[in-house]
Amino acid sequence: MAKLNPWIIGILGFGFFLYLAWNNFKTPFAPWTKTSETKAEIIENALGNGPKGMGFTQIITFTYQVGDSVYVQKEKLSQRINKKEIGSKVLIEYATKDPGNFEIKGFFKQ
Repeated sequence: MAKLNPWIIGILGFGFFLYLAWNNFKTPFAPWTKTSETKAEIIENALGNGPKGMGFTQIITFTYQVGDSVYVQKEKLSQRINKKEIGSKVLIEYATKDPGNFEIKGFFKQ
């Protein structure tokens, strides 16, 4: 068996680290499951402490319907996102087998 070059392992590891850093250290959302998109509506918003206690972040509560079930979820938003108001619409992607597993895809302008 040939000896592996440590430079190749280092370059691959660094490339994997860069991929995760580019995506804010989040893994892809459910790449092995079937997903759907729906609109949700913000029903409550609050302010929370930002990173290291500096600034603030928004904590939104939103509701969406899948079939006959209504789901209410909370999500802490990034500081880069503008303030969202109650009644704003949110586009979410959820796993069809587990609609409680979701990811925010974007926000609609009012």
